[in-house]
Amino acid sequence: MRKNRFYLLLLVLLINCQENKSQSVNKKAFEIVNKIPAEKRISYAVHVNALTPYELYLDDILIDFFYEDNMNNTTELNPYLLENGKHKLKIRYLPTVKDMFSKKGLLDPRDIYTREDSRWHVFFVKLNKDPNVPLGYTNEIDYGSSELKIIPPPSQVPYWEQEWELDIKDLPYKLKGWSESEDLSKMDKDQLKKEVVAYYEKQRNLLNNGSINEFLKLSSKQDEELDICTYTTPEQSRIDYDENVELMSKLCPNNMQPMDNYTMKLYANGKLVSLEIPNGKYKSWSALMSKTPKGRVNEWSIKLHKPKGSKDFEIIRK
Repeated sequence: MRKNRFYLLLLVLLINCQENKSQSVNKKAFEIVNKIPAEKRISYAVHVNALTPYELYLDDILIDFFYEDNMNNTTELNPYLLENGKHKLKIRYLPTVKDMFSKKGLLDPRDIYTREDSRWHVFFVKLNKDPNVPLGYTNEIDYGSSELKIIPPPSQVPYWEQEWELDIKDLPYKLKGWSESEDLSKMDKDQLKKEVVAYYEKQRNLLNNGSINEFLKLSSKQDEELDICTYTTPEQSRIDYDENVELMSKLCPNNMQPMDNYTMKLYANGKLVSLEIPNGKYKSWSALMSKTPKGRVNEWSIKLHKPKGSKDFEIIRK
């Protein structure tokens, strides 16, 4: 009986220790979020109705992409907005799947704008986030004044880019992110690639060996900043973490694919770097990919930066 009580006490202590450890995760983030009044929890987003494939960039960072026709999608900008001020949004329009075969891979102006009721729409919106209401936000959106004007290309082109300057005024936070990071574009390209590939290989091995918690621990700075800019509660953060561990534990061990097809991409004017699939079905996916015996394929995206004065990379965004 005494031995049973000892083991029971030990189990309770272990559970409490684990709970305290979990509660201490991103404590700084939760303290910051708790000080932000509900009405100040502003999120910015871009909503796209697209007739063509596209890539979406914010401040020279690829933040979203779709390579299929006819998309209707909302992308939250906060994870890549470090502070208030002027920010640059860019969309790269790409040829439709049909165009790739019928027009020698050229984008046709009519794919973007046929008539007023058959064209691209891009909306830049500000949301008052509230997870307790059905839509997830409480304010009304004036889509008329939120629309960003689109100009189609004058003729068939391989791709077509358009940029807008966004005036961000109401973020209640300021993040360090990569604002003070090393400019990787000034490094020797071969040496940079060598270091980045070595870091990715280390992450691949962690995932393939089932060291999921160790992999996620390396993303702690990223998680802290994401919890702040998305106003995530401690409860939701723990749920997200546990769900990630459960999912990755099923998909990654012994299923990570060899890194034999990638290109190195620099973003944020040289402050961020990633390894991505350059073409084909998984274009722009992370070089960290898993494939289960049943054929389920997943990417595990990471963007790296090197803090000023540091010799080592850190994961700062997905």
